[in-house]
Amino acid sequence: MAKRSWIKGLGLAVVAGVLVAGGMYWWGSSSSVPPATVDFAKLDAKEFDALYKRGEQVFRAGDCAACHSSPTTGAELAGGVPMVTPMGTLYGTNISPSKEHGIGNWTADDLYRAVAAGIAPGRKNLYPAMPYASYHQVTRADVDALWVWLMKQPAVEVANKPSEMHFPFSIRPAVAMWNALNRPAAREFDMSVDELVRGKYLVDVLGHCAECHSPRTATFAMDASRYLEGNTIEGSYAPAITPDALSQRGWTKDDLVRFFRTGVSPQGVMTFRMASVLDHSTSRMAEADVRAMAAYLTQNREMPGPNAQLAAVPEGQVNVKGEHLYLGLCAGCHGAQGAGQPHSSVPMSTNTTAMFPTPINLIRVIREGVHERDLAHGERMQAMPGFADRLSDEEMADLVNYMRQTWGGRPGDVTAAQVAEHVKTIDSSH
Repeated sequence: MAKRSWIKGLGLAVVAGVLVAGGMYWWGSSSSVPPATVDFAKLDAKEFDALYKRGEQVFRAGDCAACHSSPTTGAELAGGVPMVTPMGTLYGTNISPSKEHGIGNWTADDLYRAVAAGIAPGRKNLYPAMPYASYHQVTRADVDALWVWLMKQPAVEVANKPSEMHFPFSIRPAVAMWNALNRPAAREFDMSVDELVRGKYLVDVLGHCAECHSPRTATFAMDASRYLEGNTIEGSYAPAITPDALSQRGWTKDDLVRFFRTGVSPQGVMTFRMASVLDHSTSRMAEADVRAMAAYLTQNREMPGPNAQLAAVPEGQVNVKGEHLYLGLCAGCHGAQGAGQPHSSVPMSTNTTAMFPTPINLIRVIREGVHERDLAHGERMQAMPGFADRLSDEEMADLVNYMRQTWGGRPGDVTAAQVAEHVKTIDSSH
């Protein structure tokens, strides 16, 4: 009898497990869709033109091209951008109107479901690298406008590159389980004409800033309890961008607007993933929208500005070896006192990279350098050579410590062993 009871109990447990898993899969691979805001078949020319223009604004504000452009040809909808995660590598997909490779067969309902819930036609679960956990509050009107704009773009006949996820993350239906645990329910953002509300929508929903700038939980969901408090991702540090953190690093609302629009400000220049954000998104957004983002991020506080929070380094406590390296390698462009050169090389004296709690970005820029490039609205940066082949880990630690002590308000405690660990993290992201 005891054996039969044990077997019966095990059977009931298995059935219960299957029912729970099935329920989670059903919940995680489905989503309701609000009705379309327009009748697409009855749009007149003026209505279509207005919707088309709004769709492009949504495309820019949503930073779609940063992941869905081609890294080889630059075609914005062709896909192919690699996204390296601890679970494997994903590639941005083709979102052009190609009927074979893109979304040419999608309806506006299909697009809403994919954007807001991560569910593609056929109940295909998208990996949460598609930021539907942030897009879940997108308005149906914005998605309708985006669909109109996308469907009028040239079709790009480029096949999607398959993902390279490690087992068991390669089992795509399992994403439904992640959705059941972590995906917020799709619901439209409560919009108003208030600038701070508009800024929150642009930062939290369309701009999905928290996807990179917030730490992750054990299940790799965004940690809402540490909203915008910074995170290391793809071999670089996405810094904390809370009002307090921005104030402590010397940002002002106007400096943020300048940074978003041109890519450069006294606090630094857009690099790494943010370079494509500038190219495809913030530099092309309406200035009023950029100002709304800056207003929300600063909460319209009066900020002290660059360097106002940094105490002078006591004499004799600066890394002397690092100072000599800086004067020999960096001062020719950035100046002995870190003043930089306008439209050419950024100042170090107000640069926030030296202020971060981790030195990984400083190490990466010094190792890899920066390409010469035009930024936006007339700004540009000259090339900075990389010094990976000229500096040992110990020399890199000395140089980094000097810069962090002098301009970052940080202790000079980075070791050669820590540099080596950061280099491994950087290299694994490529």
